[in-house]
Amino acid sequence: MSFADGAFPLFLWAAVMVCVLLRRGASSAFTRVVGALGVGLLADLAWIVALRPHTPLRTPWGLALQRLGGPLAHPVSWAWALIGAALFAVGIVAGLRAHPSPSEGSLVARARALGWTTLAAVLLFVVAARTHHLDVVASAIARTAHFGWVALWGFAWGAAQRPDGRRSALQLGLFALSALFYQSWAATMPGAYRFLLGVIVATVVLDYWLARAIDARTEPAPRRAMLVVSLVANLGILGVFKYADFAGANLFALGRLAGLDRSFIPWRLVLPAGISFHTFQSLSYTVDVYRRRLRPTASLRAFATFVLFFPQLVAGPIVRADAFLPQITEPPAIDEARAAAGLWRIALGLAKKLWLADTLALTLVDRTFANPAQFSALENLLGAYGYAFQIYLDFSAYSDIAVGAAALLGFTLPENFDAPYRSRDLAEFWHRWHISLSTWLRDYLYIPLGGNRDGEARTYRNLALTMLLGGLWHGASWTFVVWGLLHGVGLGVTRFLQRRRQRLGHTPSRGAAALGTVLTFHAVVAAWVFFRAPDFATAQAVFAQLGTLGTDVANVPRSFVVAILVAAAAHAVPSAWERRATESFVRAPWWLRAAVLVGAGAAVRTLARPAAVPFIYFQF
Repeated sequence: MSFADGAFPLFLWAAVMVCVLLRRGASSAFTRVVGALGVGLLADLAWIVALRPHTPLRTPWGLALQRLGGPLAHPVSWAWALIGAALFAVGIVAGLRAHPSPSEGSLVARARALGWTTLAAVLLFVVAARTHHLDVVASAIARTAHFGWVALWGFAWGAAQRPDGRRSALQLGLFALSALFYQSWAATMPGAYRFLLGVIVATVVLDYWLARAIDARTEPAPRRAMLVVSLVANLGILGVFKYADFAGANLFALGRLAGLDRSFIPWRLVLPAGISFHTFQSLSYTVDVYRRRLRPTASLRAFATFVLFFPQLVAGPIVRADAFLPQITEPPAIDEARAAAGLWRIALGLAKKLWLADTLALTLVDRTFANPAQFSALENLLGAYGYAFQIYLDFSAYSDIAVGAAALLGFTLPENFDAPYRSRDLAEFWHRWHISLSTWLRDYLYIPLGGNRDGEARTYRNLALTMLLGGLWHGASWTFVVWGLLHGVGLGVTRFLQRRRQRLGHTPSRGAAALGTVLTFHAVVAAWVFFRAPDFATAQAVFAQLGTLGTDVANVPRSFVVAILVAAAAHAVPSAWERRATESFVRAPWWLRAAVLVGAGAAVRTLARPAAVPFIYFQF
């Protein structure tokens, strides 16, 4: 399930409503019963939307919901459904009796128990994989998983009946929804990939304990060793899934140059959804604890919710623990104005993605990059321009929806884009483009390499190395390495010119600033060719066709022209106008906001392309 999936609005609505119920609890026996039914119904609705038809439901209300949604994929008897209802009731009782204010020692004991449980699950998975019984394990989990789901939500509702238990109930609910959101992708994968949620949970448990151990020790050597363990575990998983084939192919190519006659058989592993994002997010936590910039949380539940928070799990923005973990620890109240602004952002993001970005991709961009030689120079140029706007609209749309979804739940995520194509140089571009990644690379790679502290030569080296690794972060291909290196060299040139201008005391005129914006945009577009091209031959073909100077536009449909003009015009709109539009929507009466959203939804549905285009950054 993705944000562009038609089922996501229903999943988000169920998540928001169940979180509202957990925040409020109930004040009477009647409202407790009604609230319990509401929590159960909403939780099962989220389950159906995410996993249907992969696992059966085990509650009476779940069976009713599933029948409304279509034929049962797994017919379940009422006896099993009543057992599920009984487990839900047992969960409520357990939640009501849970200690209202567990001590840190109690929290640590629970985390330790979960850690041993995770280890046992990992060992079970290894044994099942070695004995070729993964399908048996997966089938057993599918038959019983819903029992755990209903018991968990019963416990959450029971805990929410105490004012001092609502925080933990909300954390538990958010963690469960986030894990379900990720599993909606994993459940569609073959074989061992169905267990990838366990890999994330295992790294979460490991980083939780390592951070606590790092914080507790004062000796430099043990602290450094534990940080290395965290780095190796997180980057090792990322390296195996993302770079194993790339590294193997290049090592074997070097071997052939040295005379070794060996062929490389690629593993062709499927890249887990969002692995690059949650890896960086978890790493920043242990690094900040190591640097004494952050105290580790005592709650494994809070930390797991921070890493798995579903609005930004798959494609960011990358959030820092010092900014977001306090929101998980003490969840802010849901505010009507913030929620309204969130709905506006979601509508804006869907329009960017489904109308503009997908139109640009399907009408010209994909065709030109598939076979540049069949298109004229002008068509290839328009294809490159189209991709520049497609990737911005596609990725910023995801960020808009993530920020909006988080706002509906009461949380604040950092902004990830700020009209990057209005930048006057590459340094400004990286202050406006994928802000959460650029600041992460600055704080955890560029500055540790030395930053600009050791002279100009090393500063240029650090810029080039940081951007080269940033390019490799995007994908295991030399085209991404070249893209990153081009930006690294460009940033070095930008820094050199800035320093020279400062020494001479020159202030850029408006004309020079406008020229800088045009040149920066075209430098970025030229680099995007390598980013988009599947290989160097395709990138070379694009540039070769540009050199022919042909002006034929027979292959450029009118819908592409409209989409790119609208995208360019919207990008040029001053930020103040965007803020005023959001504020006007927030201040409008509810019925007008509803009418605007319904109208926007109908317009996007009419203008959207029939073919589904995955979010570009899902592959990273």
